[in-house]
Amino acid sequence: MPTPRPLYRLPDLLATKPGDRVYVTEGEKAADAARAVGLMATTSPHGSKSAGKADWSPLAGRDVVILPDNDRAGEQYAADVARLCIAAGARSVRIVRLVELWADLPEGGDMADLVEHRGGDVDPIRAEVEALAIKTKPEAVTPDAPAVPAFAPFPVDVLPEPIQSFVADAAKSIGCDPSYIALPLLSGLASAIGNTHRIALKRGWAEPAIVWTAIVGESGTMKTPAFKLAMKAIRKAQADAFKEYDAARAEWEAQHLRYEAELTGWKRDAAKKRGGDDGYTVAPPEKPTPPMARRYIVSDTTTEALAPILLGNPRGVLLARDELAGWLGSFDRYAKAGKAGADSAHWLSMHNGEAMTIDRKTGIPPTIHVPSASVSITGGIQPGILARALGQEHHESGMAARMLYAMPPRKAKRWTEADVDADTEAAVAAVFDRLFSLTMEVDPESDPLNPDLRPRLVRLDEDGKAAWVRFYNEHATEQAELSGDLSAAWSKLEGYAARLALVIHLTRWAAGDATLRDPARVDEASIAAGVVLARWFGDEARRVYTILSESDDDRETRRLVEWIERKGGAVTVRDLTHGIRAYRGDPDAAERALSALVEAGIGRWEAEAHGPRGGRPAQRFRLVSTVTVTETPANAGKDVGYGDGDTGDTATDAGDGWGEL
Repeated sequence: MPTPRPLYRLPDLLATKPGDRVYVTEGEKAADAARAVGLMATTSPHGSKSAGKADWSPLAGRDVVILPDNDRAGEQYAADVARLCIAAGARSVRIVRLVELWADLPEGGDMADLVEHRGGDVDPIRAEVEALAIKTKPEAVTPDAPAVPAFAPFPVDVLPEPIQSFVADAAKSIGCDPSYIALPLLSGLASAIGNTHRIALKRGWAEPAIVWTAIVGESGTMKTPAFKLAMKAIRKAQADAFKEYDAARAEWEAQHLRYEAELTGWKRDAAKKRGGDDGYTVAPPEKPTPPMARRYIVSDTTTEALAPILLGNPRGVLLARDELAGWLGSFDRYAKAGKAGADSAHWLSMHNGEAMTIDRKTGIPPTIHVPSASVSITGGIQPGILARALGQEHHESGMAARMLYAMPPRKAKRWTEADVDADTEAAVAAVFDRLFSLTMEVDPESDPLNPDLRPRLVRLDEDGKAAWVRFYNEHATEQAELSGDLSAAWSKLEGYAARLALVIHLTRWAAGDATLRDPARVDEASIAAGVVLARWFGDEARRVYTILSESDDDRETRRLVEWIERKGGAVTVRDLTHGIRAYRGDPDAAERALSALVEAGIGRWEAEAHGPRGGRPAQRFRLVSTVTVTETPANAGKDVGYGDGDTGDTATDAGDGWGEL
């Protein structure tokens, strides 16, 4: 018999009133006995281990009472049926043990045994069972809790204008999740502030505008188009800076040629007059200083290459890579030379804008000291690559905790005429230009003839400080309950809330926000925005860490559920066989996979109406709710492909059968 299988005596069940209580027994004999005493009873076909193969949707909206056999198998059956009935939408579910009506009910005894023991005394048996059902507390049964938390939408509304409109419009235009635009922008805005300002939380504690973000997504999830659009303003600024540098370099080369000619003449004249009575007092020509390119954005991931750039650009830069795998892999590339630990240590210190000293075997000067190395980071990476690249050493060192992640579920692409308004793009570019105009201040304790520069401190106003203290205490309470990777992440999110508040504050200033009363003080609105963002990143860290630790089977289940969600939350077996390569031509495997989700309480079977030609009604699987789960469907192994086979999908990674959807 194909699944989902109809419940026992289904026509009689459907003929009852929706408010009538329904009793579920373990087996047809027990159901018949219950019906004999006047109870509306049913059961699943083919034994206690086949509950998940039945269609429980007729019990939606019903009060269900389960009468299990008096043994361990009966208890398991009751638990399975309770979960399945809740998944099917039952109004309430109670489990009634018949041993409460007959203390000597034998092992494995059921309703048929009770009726036989009572000699078929119908009315008293029915009354006692109904009274016990009413007295029994409903089961607090819910679908299996998802190991992977549901994805929460990125809080676009806390971003200041014009960034908010740009993120929303760009995401709609590309067809990607808003986080794909927002995260690179947050890192870009932080880098535009760089070393010029820090947010002072109290004496001795100031957080820099350094933000490291990573978009985690499989190939084909629109990471690259989103990244390019988010980086458009800062890349335009860099292109303009290179044009200025090229012009300055050309002028310097001309000056250098004149200098060399003048120096040659000076040396010749000096040789002629050397030894004269008056000596030779004409000073040599002044050597022109070569220009240095102003850098906003870099792609080289080695600290040895980065150090001279930071020395010439003390306000800091943005490391932007479409694929962050190269950055993470750079630590391994130096392992053979014994530099992996040193390079990683430099990056760890750069997250706080600390000093960095690089000793080089070649190059002039051989030693480069950067007083405050400020580098924000952004880019994308595939989940499998991230899991491999973030080794145990990166978790233990805190490298993983320093990243802010976003890993939204895949979404189907749809053509749209939406685009980013040109005025909005121009407004975002203007914000970056104004942030790039920010300057550091002179350290009054440094040498006046060779002054050092330091960040300006932005303090909190009274309301901002109160909001910060509330967050700090709440966050500390949360962290005390955590351990391992999440505890490490929470320790960094504490500072990130302040960093993001600083980015929001100065972005509001750069945009001319009329509600910003004092640019020199971070107000409650900016702190609140930073807190909302930090909390969102905390929730996303939970998701990402859980996903990265999934087993192969768990991952395939999550992807199947996400695929069903993209189809509107309801599919048929035929949808799987026509839409997922793994099940093409194998309806039995597709049915088993969906039935496994039903058994897990993730979804339920529903009977569709007869088609225009009549015949047996089709069965449709419907998710109980749109959540991401980690239960394992049948036939979902690591080599199973879940791409939409009708669109010519390709695998995203070695050993990964998932294609582009």
